[in-house]
Amino acid sequence: MSPFKFALTKISLFLIIAGCSQQHFVNIDPALPVNRSDLGHNSTVGLKVTDSRSSNLISKWKGKYNFRRFRISPEQDIATVLHAKIATGLQKTGFITKRFSSHNSQALKVEILQLQSAYDASDPNRGVKVGAVLRAQCINKDQTYRGEYRERLTRNPIAPTSFPNQTLVNASLSGALKKMFSDEQLLNCLAR
Repeated sequence: MSPFKFALTKISLFLIIAGCSQQHFVNIDPALPVNRSDLGHNSTVGLKVTDSRSSNLISKWKGKYNFRRFRISPEQDIATVLHAKIATGLQKTGFITKRFSSHNSQALKVEILQLQSAYDASDPNRGVKVGAVLRAQCINKDQTYRGEYRERLTRNPIAPTSFPNQTLVNASLSGALKKMFSDEQLLNCLAR
């Protein structure tokens, strides 16, 4: 094989492999299933939301022999989006929110522990699992309360190319938020 044909073959192979590798972005906008109430009686709560995940990546998948692969990341900062959602949820339940500081006598700290999507490794057409885990800690004067809120969703059968991740990612975050705002001990801790 001539050097020209060898170089052309090498470039063609690289382009084919690069074409099979994709980066997808999902818009993070979970529904906020919170009912209005006056539980907070207009008391002020400092709010802090942090992302404790080791990576911003939501999912990655590799086909057989790494020929096809993709990665899924959020379009925006998840902590910023959830801060706005949780602040709205607190306002709907009668609290006034402000940025967290060490001087807050009432505070809610929320950590994003997990937001992950995984395809069945044996066959990508079999299904996808999406999970979200949030940890909330209420601090109210000398009292504290901590809870973890998990939501796991599965869809079968599905192929990676159909890309249901945005819907499932937002639904899993929405489910975790619903569990957090349904935790009476957490809300009562904030309302004391």
